[in-house]
Amino acid sequence: MGFFDQINEHVRDLNTNERKVFEYVIHHANQVQDMSIRELAASCFVSSTTILRFTRKLGFSGYREFSDSLKLAQHTAAQSSIPSVLYQKTFSEEYLKDIIESVRVISSSSIEKLCARIEQAHRVYCYGLNLDHEIARYMYQVLLRLGIPAMLPMERLEKRQAIERMQDDDVLLVFSLSGENTEVIEFVERVLSLHSPCVATITQSGKNTLMGMSDFDFYVFYNRISIDGEDLSSRAPMLSLVDYISYGLIKRRQKREQQE
Repeated sequence: MGFFDQINEHVRDLNTNERKVFEYVIHHANQVQDMSIRELAASCFVSSTTILRFTRKLGFSGYREFSDSLKLAQHTAAQSSIPSVLYQKTFSEEYLKDIIESVRVISSSSIEKLCARIEQAHRVYCYGLNLDHEIARYMYQVLLRLGIPAMLPMERLEKRQAIERMQDDDVLLVFSLSGENTEVIEFVERVLSLHSPCVATITQSGKNTLMGMSDFDFYVFYNRISIDGEDLSSRAPMLSLVDYISYGLIKRRQKREQQE
């Protein structure tokens, strides 16, 4: 199992301080791979004990195994054709870096399991608000083109009908960058008070309310941009994850066609 596949299996178990360490490691992997446990602790403003507990929660025997695994992952990434623009301190660097880091931490096994649930579902509901709704709409359109029954509740009546009609064998895909939108949380709570569908959320990397309500939680990295109180942060990392799910479904379909 690769470094990112392994850590993704245990992210839910991390507390607040450990999640800060996790995000620091993801954003500064090139530097962290050569740090001692004390240097990493100092950079994250935590104790060495916290770092050791963090590595063990991620499934490593200790800091040495964690560091070796990270170095191997970084070496593998260095062999790929990552654009040199990533090493320039520009907006494009941060933009592309967020996408690459968001994709790197995706658990391929979780994607495979979610795709299987989507294929078996009676119906798939895609839900999000504001800019997140546009990502939900994109997922909805992909599902329809793959012949998978899907719904995109947006208006009040559509939401009420979705809550009433959702079945236990349905899948609810929830898109919320913050993971803390009150209206989205209330929608999911009302669904779960009546039914037991498979819930998959796509949110920011930090611990959030929606993440704790899901069967599958996928997270992305991004730079927050707010203008006059409006969240204008790029949804490109979320879109890349949606594409990952889409390609997973396409691959499964092609495999079935080859077997027939």
